Amino acid sequence: MSDVRGLQISGATFVSHFVHDLRACFRAIETLPDWIEEDLESVQEQVPDDVFQYLKEIKVNARRADRLINDMRELCEVDTRAEACVDLELGTAIRAYLLENPMPDGFEVKLDLADQKLNLPKAGFDSVLAALLGNAVKHYGADRGTLYISNTNTHGALVVGDDGVGVAHDFRSRIFDPFTMLRPRDVVEGSGLGLTIARRRVEGWGGTLRAVDHPVIKGAVFEIRFMDLT
Repeated sequence: MSDVRGLQISGATFVSHFVHDLRACFRAIETLPDWIEEDLESVQEQVPDDVFQYLKEIKVNARRADRLINDMRELCEVDTRAEACVDLELGTAIRAYLLENPMPDGFEVKLDLADQKLNLPKAGFDSVLAALLGNAVKHYGADRGTLYISNTNTHGALVVGDDGVGVAHDFRSRIFDPFTMLRPRDVVEGSGLGLTIARRRVEGWGGTLRAVDHPVIKGAVFEIRFMDLT
């Protein structure tokens, strides 16, 4: 428990309030440049081009800060937040996710899924899937390609991979560390916490998440080994 101005509040509540108020500040910072640009429209020819570029960079960095704060909150809460488990058929859950969250234009998802029943938090599973697929798209190395999701011939594991540039062997143990990025943030947007949160979620289920080699998929490949929570 934390004592703030004589009030006893839980750590989770304190973090939630702090993040809420801090994100409000950054949302204001992101909005203010738009108002400034509107005020400058009438004298735009007299304003150096650099000024508008600076305003754009303020908005970009405000969005980065907002995303980082939100991901930090999720990382802080992932071990303590109680999530109700439900019975899932893996293929059905994955197809439903992809229907609601289609991949960007240019990316195809190939599924090779056998029947598999699990008892997992639905929102948590969707979050892990989003992190792995989003990571594949961001670090693919091109604006089009193929992603793979399979649980066949894996002894119960789920494999999520791509045929992109892959992850170097000597980097695989580090990509789950907080704030680790495969490429600079100026090239690929992200907080560097997506894979960290995903691994923590999977480990909370009693499973494992790691980068692996695959006999067919030649790019980056991640393997989730589940522990049935029934």
